[in-house]
Amino acid sequence: MKSFKTWPRWAQYLAGTSAGILVLAAAVAMDYHTQAPASAQKTELAQRFERDARAWLDHPRDVSEFERALQQGGVKAVGVDGRRVLVTTAAGERYSTELLSQQDGLGSRLEALSREHGFALTPIRVDERGTAAKIVDSAGNVMQRLAGLLTVAVMGLIAVYLVRQTQGGGGKAQLAEKPDTCFDDVIGSSEAKAALQQVTAFMRSPDKYLALGAKPPRGVLLEGPPGTGKTLLARALAGECGANFIAVDGSYFSSMFYGAGITKVRELFATARKHAPCIVFIDEFDGIGKRSTGAKVAGGGQSEENRIINKLLVEMDGFAAAENVVVIGATNHVGNVDEALKRPGRFDLVARVALPNVNDRRELFKLCLARVKAAPGIEVETLARSSTGLSHADITNVVNRATVLAAEIGSDHVLQEHLHRALETHQLGGEVSSVKAMFTPEARHRIAIHESGHAVVAHVLKAGTVERVTIEPRGHALGVTFVTRPNEVPLYGEQELHARLGMMLAGREAELMTFGNTTSGASDDLKRASELAIEMVSSMGFSTEFGLLSLQGVPEKLVGPHIQEKVLAEARVLLDRAQALCREALHQHRESLQALTDALLRDETVSGLSLQVLLPQGGEEPVPHAPALRVAMDGASHPL
Repeated sequence: MKSFKTWPRWAQYLAGTSAGILVLAAAVAMDYHTQAPASAQKTELAQRFERDARAWLDHPRDVSEFERALQQGGVKAVGVDGRRVLVTTAAGERYSTELLSQQDGLGSRLEALSREHGFALTPIRVDERGTAAKIVDSAGNVMQRLAGLLTVAVMGLIAVYLVRQTQGGGGKAQLAEKPDTCFDDVIGSSEAKAALQQVTAFMRSPDKYLALGAKPPRGVLLEGPPGTGKTLLARALAGECGANFIAVDGSYFSSMFYGAGITKVRELFATARKHAPCIVFIDEFDGIGKRSTGAKVAGGGQSEENRIINKLLVEMDGFAAAENVVVIGATNHVGNVDEALKRPGRFDLVARVALPNVNDRRELFKLCLARVKAAPGIEVETLARSSTGLSHADITNVVNRATVLAAEIGSDHVLQEHLHRALETHQLGGEVSSVKAMFTPEARHRIAIHESGHAVVAHVLKAGTVERVTIEPRGHALGVTFVTRPNEVPLYGEQELHARLGMMLAGREAELMTFGNTTSGASDDLKRASELAIEMVSSMGFSTEFGLLSLQGVPEKLVGPHIQEKVLAEARVLLDRAQALCREALHQHRESLQALTDALLRDETVSGLSLQVLLPQGGEEPVPHAPALRVAMDGASHPL
C-alpha cells in the first residue's frame, strides 16, 4: 500500500476533509447521546409533564394555594423537579409553584399525601430552554469537544517538534562575525587585560610556544561584579587575536528533555573546532552549577547537570594542542563554579574584573558624553569623584538618564545639573520623593541647617571635598551632602577618621546650636559614627586600652562582657572628642553655616563654584585618603 505522503495532493485534502467530517459527526452523536432523554425509563405522566412544561411554568402560583388544594383534595397529578412542582388540578388547571424546602415541610410529605388523597406523583426533569436555545447549546458542546480534540492534536505536533529539535534539528550555537573590538576600546579592567595577554600571545603565534613544549590555555574565568564589561572583554580578546567568536550563556545547556544538554555541549565544541581559532564565551557561567556528591541519589535535574559538566570537562580535555580554541566563562559568583572546572588544564586562569577607579570613571564619562549632545565645559572630574562604586553599565545609565531628563524639560543640551540629578537618582534610589510636598517651612529650615552643618564641618576638618549639598528628598534621605576625595587609595589616617566622625555628627550639632534641640533625622548619622568609632577601637589599632590587639583576631569565647564594656567606653570617648571638634568648627563659622542654609532654602541644591564660595575660606587641601561619602539626613524610620 502506498504511503500517505505519496498520494496526490487532492487526495490528501479529500482524506483530511473526510476525516474532519467524521470527527464532527462523531462529536454531534456523542452530544445527542448524552443530552437525549431516556424516554424508555420514564412514565407516560412524566413524559407529558416534560414535553409541554411551559403550560405549567407560564402560570406560577404561591405555594400556599398548592397546599390548600392538597387539603381540599383538588389535586389530580404532581410532577416534582427539586423544589419546583408542576400541578394539575381535578378541574384541569395547570400551574407551577416553588416549595420552600425539600428536607422538611410540604416537600417531605408529598409522597404520604399522594397515598392519602390519591393524586399521581412522579419525578420529572424540566428543561426550560426553547428549541433554538437547545440547538445553540448542542452546537456549543460540539465545538467544545472539537476544541479539545484540536488542543490534543496541537500538543502532539509541539511534542514532535521538540523531539526533533532535541535530536539535533535546532538550537545550535550561532557563530558570530569576527569582532573588531580590541583592548584599547575597553576602559579600565587593567588587571583583567594583563591576565588575558598570555592568551592573546598564544593564539597569535601558537607555533612559537608549541615548539618549546608549552601547553596552550584552555579556559579563562572572568570574575567580577555585574556591569563591569566582562562580555566586552571577551569580544576584545577575540578581536585582538583575530579569532571567531561564539557567545552563549549558562542556561543554553538546559533543556526540558533528558540528554539534550549533552548534545548542545557536543555541538558547541564541534562548531568551535571547525572555525578555529575561536573564542567560546559562556556568560553566567555559574548557571551550569555544581556536580552533586554524597550518598544520596541525585534527582533528574541534578543528574543532568552532572552529565553536562562531565561532558564539558571531557571536551576541554580533548582539545588538541594546535586546535587554538579557548573557552571564556564569565561569572559574578565564582564560588558557585564546580572545582573540577577550575583545576589546571581547564579554567586555570582567573581574570578579575574590578569596578572602575576614578581615572577609569573620568574616561567613561567622557566616552558616554561624546555619544550625546552634551554642553561644553562639563566638569567630568567632579562626576568621576562623585560616582565611586559605579560600574561601566551604571555610568552609561546615568548619562542616558541625564539625557532623558534634558529632553523632558526641553533643554538643547545635557547640562551639568542634569548629570548631577541623574547621579543622585541612581545613588539614592529614586526621583525626588513625594514627601517634599509635605515639608513645612520649619522642617525645611531644619533640614537645610542639618545639611549645611555636614558641609561646613567636612570642609573645615578636611574630611574631603564637598561637591554638592541638597535638601531635595530622595529615597529614604530627606537631604544629602556629597563629600568626595581626589584619589581612592584605601588607606585611612587617624586624623582623617576623626574628621569623618566629626562630619557625621555635624548635622545633629548644627540643629542643637540653632534650635536648642534635635530630631530623629540624625539617627543614621549616629549609627554610622558609632560603627566607625567601634572599628577604630577594636580592629584598626587606634585604641589606648587594647594597644596593638585587634579583637577581630580574638576568639569569640574570650571576648566577654568586660571587654565589650571597655570597647564601648573608649568608642564613646572618640565620639565625645569628635563632637567637641564639630562644635568648635560650627561656632567659629556660624556665618558660613547661615549663608549656606539661606542658599539651600532659596535654591534647594548648591554645588560647584557657588558652593565653594559659601564654604569657609582659607582652609588647607582636603585629606586625600577619605573614601567618597554621602551624609544623608535619615527620613526612613523616623520622619520629621
